[in-house]
Amino acid sequence: MFINPIKYNTIPASNLSFKAGKTSVYTDFDRTYTPFSHVEMCADYTLPEGSEKRFLFNEYFQKIKDFSDIAKGKVLLTITTGRNVSEYKYVEQKLKDKHLNYFSPDAVITKDGGDRFVKQDNKWCKDSQKTEAIKASTNGWDALKIKIAIKDIIRQEFKNPVFIESPVNRTKDDYGAISLEEQFDKLSDKDKENYVSFTKDEDNSIEIAFSNKIPSAKIKEKIEDYLKKNNINAVVKHYPQDFNGFCPQFKNGEKIILPGDRMFIKPAPEGKQISKLYDVKDALKKVITGSTDDLIIAAGDESNDEEMLNPLNYLDLYGINIDKNKPVSEILKDENVLEALGKMPFAAIIVGSSKKLDHLREMDKMLREKGINKIICIPDSLDKNNGFVEAIKTAMYDYAEKNPLYSYEMGMDLYTSLMDGGSIWS
Repeated sequence: MFINPIKYNTIPASNLSFKAGKTSVYTDFDRTYTPFSHVEMCADYTLPEGSEKRFLFNEYFQKIKDFSDIAKGKVLLTITTGRNVSEYKYVEQKLKDKHLNYFSPDAVITKDGGDRFVKQDNKWCKDSQKTEAIKASTNGWDALKIKIAIKDIIRQEFKNPVFIESPVNRTKDDYGAISLEEQFDKLSDKDKENYVSFTKDEDNSIEIAFSNKIPSAKIKEKIEDYLKKNNINAVVKHYPQDFNGFCPQFKNGEKIILPGDRMFIKPAPEGKQISKLYDVKDALKKVITGSTDDLIIAAGDESNDEEMLNPLNYLDLYGINIDKNKPVSEILKDENVLEALGKMPFAAIIVGSSKKLDHLREMDKMLREKGINKIICIPDSLDKNNGFVEAIKTAMYDYAEKNPLYSYEMGMDLYTSLMDGGSIWS
């Protein structure tokens, strides 16, 4: 049984350096941190006054704010999202315009592990330290220089391209005045057939949308040749029909909206394409190597969250390398693996029922049979008994059971708040 070090006065010797008690939460945005869809949050006709969904939204974020007030800087919230910063700021502003009770995080990481932004004087400012770290670990990734090279490649492959910059390569239905469609509508008919749109203000990701006349497949090959020739560790992904991002095209004298012809170029630190795992793993590494006794939590609901949610992806921080082609049941027979997972200052929160994360739910069952709680599964963020805030508290309590320094240093107010409702103590 866990003994509360405050209640029973089991306070460690004063010559120890106390660095415990902080919890860093890295959470996906859509359908994880925010319980509703983009349309529900942003469309003018959604979440109206007096609606049940509006009440649930406000009640949910009030719980997050109340918990943050108790935590007083001991729980740090970072959103890690597939959106870029313009997309995120658009949604945040829409929620403010609707006078909804949204709680803004401490930091935002964009483009599935790309740039990191922190609040300074109520503005989102880019973390240049992360940009420099990625540049150093990719043999010279520099988004500005690479964009210039890409424009030269496009000019070689297509006569008179029209380069534009748009905050978001999407439609007005999705993002209004900051959308590619808004920029598209200002072009001449001829230029509408020849556009190449780069999204703005990204150091650690390059996103391009093409008009349908541009030979984008050939351009992809040329970009890959350029990166290889210059020994830059990066990955190029091309989606000729991207159903995740519709864009405008000009055909037969009129505008039509189609799945976008989009391309993403991302740095690959140490040879691996950057993803949401990058920041979470870096934070966990600092906890392990610094012996801070802090806790790292990752939360998500879909396949692009899988890497950061999977505790097996952090075993190499303990010098353990596994064969990921083996069944998980075989991997978990290794006592060294179980020992590392047991002491790992990490927890994953899986939201919803995506079948693409079923293997992690099965892993949770196997680990719990061995007395290891590393994964918490919840039906949705709004669930009153097993929602997002409750899952964070459960993860914190589970870690406190293993680490008295952590519970001691978090303070009495935060520690006792973990007992709300009593469910995590049963």
